[in-house]
Amino acid sequence: MSLLSVMFIALGLSADCFAVSIGIACTHTNIKSHVMWRVAGAFGIFQAGMATIGYFAGLSVIDIISAFDHWIAFGLLSVIGVRMVYEAVQGEDDQKLVKLDLTRGLGLLGVAVATSIDALAVGLAFAVEDANIGLAALLIGLVSLAVSFMGFKLGNRIGHFASRWVGIAGGLVLVLIGLKILAEHTLGWELLV
Repeated sequence: MSLLSVMFIALGLSADCFAVSIGIACTHTNIKSHVMWRVAGAFGIFQAGMATIGYFAGLSVIDIISAFDHWIAFGLLSVIGVRMVYEAVQGEDDQKLVKLDLTRGLGLLGVAVATSIDALAVGLAFAVEDANIGLAALLIGLVSLAVSFMGFKLGNRIGHFASRWVGIAGGLVLVLIGLKILAEHTLGWELLV
């Protein structure tokens, strides 16, 4: 799997983090920089960690699934991507963000886990593709951290409109990468991305 593909996957996975960061920024006033870094850091750590866990879980079953691994990677990325698009189109109940402080404690833990569930499945796809999990997890973590921090910074300026479009774009990117993997394995195409 190319570095560019991993970067696009990282951007796709970080869309949920970005949307949640915007939501938190829109519902809390005057969030201090250290709080933004704490939440963004938690998102990055959980995204990288869940991808790594998925990778090693995938390695344990790789011999069994190697004949149809490309279909699994395509299916996982497509399901995740379609779900992200669906959730973005449906929108979220923003009142949930107000009831619980998502910047610390159990609220932060819950939202960090929730936004990183997709990374677990992507980690399985990385195992199928025999990707370099160290580099992939590092990129996913750093991109999620950076994108989350940007979500905080932009949250008060752009509101909830952008979070929906970012979720749609992130989901579509994951579906396209799944199609790329399928094309490479079934048609023998070597795509640049």
